[in-house]
Amino acid sequence: MPNSAYLHLLLNHFPIIGTAFVIIVAGYGVRSNNDRIKRLGMLMLVLVGLITVPVFISGNKAEGTVKGLDGIQEEYIHPHEDFAKASMIAMEVTAGISLLGLVIFRGQKNVPVWYGILLLLFMIAVNGMMIYTGHLGGKISHLELMNLH
Repeated sequence: MPNSAYLHLLLNHFPIIGTAFVIIVAGYGVRSNNDRIKRLGMLMLVLVGLITVPVFISGNKAEGTVKGLDGIQEEYIHPHEDFAKASMIAMEVTAGISLLGLVIFRGQKNVPVWYGILLLLFMIAVNGMMIYTGHLGGKISHLELMNLH
């Protein structure tokens, strides 16, 4: 059974790559003013928001797995953890705004372009935060994978 550090390393790419992909889809939806594509982007963002929660939880549990291992730069653990928390909150707020939009603009109601632009701006900020979170995490090291079979 994989440990929490391994699980965290498997999942941690989803918020970064997922948000980048959603920016492309949602951006196309806004640019073309296509409600189906805008809704697809909004749904995808909600899904990325959902996967972000286990990424954060597994990261918290991974701390106990890696602390004290040779080669681990422990001084980066808390900055990574602190920024990850802020990034997760920003992601969940953005995903919540997206879910709210799916509810408000359901059925035949058009998704206003301004709403799509607002979400895009939030997504760009969140993606930058997720990238920086990953950068901080990468400084910790990944020797915890050496003992897995």
